[in-house]
Amino acid sequence: MSKSLEQRIQELEDRDAIKELTARYCWHVAHGEGEGVARLFTEDGVLEVRDGNFKPVRGGMALLEFYRASVNKPEMAVPFIHNHIIILEGDSAHGTCMIDARFDRSGTSVIAAGWYDDKYRRVGGKWLFAERVLSFHHVAPLKQGWAEARNKNLSS
Repeated sequence: MSKSLEQRIQELEDRDAIKELTARYCWHVAHGEGEGVARLFTEDGVLEVRDGNFKPVRGGMALLEFYRASVNKPEMAVPFIHNHIIILEGDSAHGTCMIDARFDRSGTSVIAAGWYDDKYRRVGGKWLFAERVLSFHHVAPLKQGWAEARNKNLSS
């Protein structure tokens, strides 16, 4: 059975809202706005990083505490999200998106690439993260990058 025009438009709007949700995540991270990041999750939201060292963060208060502590300085991390695959299921959805990121770790530039496996939920008409699971392809320091160049320019 083919979908109605209204159903197709709603799907387009939902996909666009979910892509904007991931863009807002990047914006808040890049600007050091941890509370803004935490507000993008459902109250029972989960963040997991599959690196063997990260303990999953579960629930609204735990996410708020985590992001306040880890996302609190502008430009310490600048993520770029792209290549979304989104499967819609009414007021829920799941999918993946790729991440490229630049980090300043103690004055050393670091690049990273990987992907998020996401679950989304519409709450009060707004799409939020129900779960984000991050897997990295690589995380690698640069011999010379923007952090070193910026620090050199500041000390000159």
